[in-house]
Amino acid sequence: MLDYNAIAGDIGDLPSMPIVAIKSMELLQDPDASIKELADTIAMDPAVSARILKITNSSVYGLVRKITTLQNALVILGERTVRSLVLASSMCSVNKQFGLLEKLLWEESVGSAIAARYISKSLGKGDCEEAFLSGLFSNLGKVVRNNNSPEQYQELVEAQYNEVSSKYIDLEQSYFTHPYNHVGAAVLHSWGIADLLVEAVCRHIEVESRGEADADVLLLAALTNLGVNMCHKRGIGTRVPDEDMDMTQTPGGAYLELDQEKIDQLLEGFDEVYSESREAFNA
Repeated sequence: MLDYNAIAGDIGDLPSMPIVAIKSMELLQDPDASIKELADTIAMDPAVSARILKITNSSVYGLVRKITTLQNALVILGERTVRSLVLASSMCSVNKQFGLLEKLLWEESVGSAIAARYISKSLGKGDCEEAFLSGLFSNLGKVVRNNNSPEQYQELVEAQYNEVSSKYIDLEQSYFTHPYNHVGAAVLHSWGIADLLVEAVCRHIEVESRGEADADVLLLAALTNLGVNMCHKRGIGTRVPDEDMDMTQTPGGAYLELDQEKIDQLLEGFDEVYSESREAFNA
């Protein structure tokens, strides 16, 4: 495991976990907490509350009747899904500003979360809610870069756009000391997020087994990698789609041993799910 405290010390200004997310996580871990307490806590942030209701009433969950109160939404969705949605709905506030670049980062984060959960559920591998969160957090390091060094990060993004043959992670070495996946993992570690998610975010680029990595971490990293690359192939959160990407040869596709037929099936299903989900998650 990397020294996340040392990486955090090099980053500078670390973002705080949104206050509603902190309080909601505490209540979700308290066996004596009531649904009303949780609903009242989430209601402290009207934007988060509205987004949770919007997502609950979207076609993603296929509910027959419209849900109008947070308490009903929380009862229907269940604890683990609520955790995912509270985090997803509050993550926008981590951005210090919200222009075009931040919009693309958010779209990629949400797209990766939806894709990773869909892949996990379709393949029957891993935990789909953990996959959702890992996909959601996969871009956190980039958000931190953009917050702390916006001009430098903008230069990196422009370089990636102009040098389409170069990998982002390779170009990044010319601009920053630590790769963005390590930065994101360090922030999650500082927030007290479960080690499984911290390590999966850390390893999702290459899905490598450096040091001690158990099978659960590598599987979650692979699901996240494939979800991220699905977004790149479809142009979600990027300026242009990477239509030539061979997803069977991505680290996630290779780890999961997926052939082209299975990849095509997953892409087709993801297109449908993302089309149904994207508006509900819009910032």
